[in-house]
Amino acid sequence: MRPSAFVVIDRARSGCEPSAPPVEPDGTGLVHADPVTGRILALAERVARTEAAVMLSGESGTGKEMFARHIHARSARADGPFVGVNCAAIPATMLEATLFGYERGAFTGAHQAYQGKFEQAHGGTLLLDEITEMDLDLQAKLLRVLQEREIERIGGRRPIPLEARILATTNRDLAAEVATGCFRIDLYYRLNVFPLIIPSLRERRADILPIALARIRAHAPEGGPIPRLTRAAEERLLTHSWPGNVRELDNVIQRALILQSGAWIDVDEICIEPVAVPPGPGSIMASAKPAPTGLGEDLRAHERDLILDALRATDGHREAAAARLGISPRTLRYRIARLRRLGVGIPVVLANGG
Repeated sequence: MRPSAFVVIDRARSGCEPSAPPVEPDGTGLVHADPVTGRILALAERVARTEAAVMLSGESGTGKEMFARHIHARSARADGPFVGVNCAAIPATMLEATLFGYERGAFTGAHQAYQGKFEQAHGGTLLLDEITEMDLDLQAKLLRVLQEREIERIGGRRPIPLEARILATTNRDLAAEVATGCFRIDLYYRLNVFPLIIPSLRERRADILPIALARIRAHAPEGGPIPRLTRAAEERLLTHSWPGNVRELDNVIQRALILQSGAWIDVDEICIEPVAVPPGPGSIMASAKPAPTGLGEDLRAHERDLILDALRATDGHREAAAARLGISPRTLRYRIARLRRLGVGIPVVLANGG
């Protein structure tokens, strides 16, 4: 069958007009058509011309790193490196060495010197992705680096000037993290010079189809025709709420390309899994819900008592208290924050100590 005949048959199957060609992305890969996104990008370009620290917040999967790259690309540091580090993906025990680097022999296994992310970003931009996942002890060290504009490798004695712009991202309510003692207020003010909130995909629906079409072009096999969306498929994409945002949309497009068998992607190939996305601690998706009564209250009271006993026994030292409870310091921090959000009192002196 000739390709032209196949297209005619497939159009008849869909009963829809073809989708418009995808909007070409800019140099950073950002694709947009929604006025909401346009306003965010206008702000990003204005702050890009400065050296101000920028805090990008938004739900997971909204493309915060892409917006950070956009700021870097529009800045005077565009010719320098863009270095990102995911604070949530690196164990707390390794994050300090990853950021600051280390000298040979600084600890067991350090067989040669390592240039940390701050040094790697020299002359460019360093992105601290999911900064709220960083432990309080390391937050204090980061604050000193930002204040002094110099770093020191682990095991080193020579200060190294810091010549990199710092951007940070979070998917949590940063002010709430500060209020619960999970994030240092002084570091908050140091990083939050220019806050930039990235809207969810459902808040910028005009971006859905351009992004989908761009992802089709990115994932389609090289050398072959670029599949197009039928009107029904477009409607399916436009009516979904996209709790996973751009990352979810990208997965759906990859799935559709595997399932489609011709020059068109029809609604049958748009397979969206019904997934309930529970809000995490401090998540900007979290909504206030009344606390349950009965057994739940008893369990929370028991958990509070265990945490308070451990904190009192260790004079408020979180690491020692966590070890006493058999959990990690990060888990202890989240449990304290969760109890506070549920209205269970934890004395600030104990919760922030150590």
